[in-house]
Amino acid sequence: MHELGLAREIVRIVTRAAAGARVVRVVVRVGAWSCVEPTALGLCFDLAAAGTPAAEASLEVKRTEAPSRLDELVVEEMEVV
Repeated sequence: MHELGLAREIVRIVTRAAAGARVVRVVVRVGAWSCVEPTALGLCFDLAAAGTPAAEASLEVKRTEAPSRLDELVVEEMEVV
C-alpha cells in the first residue's frame, strides 16, 4: 500500500510549511494514472498525521485527467490557523 508512504510525505510537507501552526485542511491533486486510491490515502493520512500539527486536518483529494499530469500527486493547498 503505497498510500501510507505518500501520506507520510504529505504530512511532512505540510507540517514543515506550517512552521508550527495547526494545519486544518489539505488539498492534494492526483493524476488518474497515479494508482492512488483516495479512500486509502485519507485513512493513511489520518494515521500519518496523528501527533502532528496536522492531526485534525481534513484531506481533500482531487483527481485530474490533464494529460501532462496523469501520474503525479501534488499538494495543491493547505489551510492553517
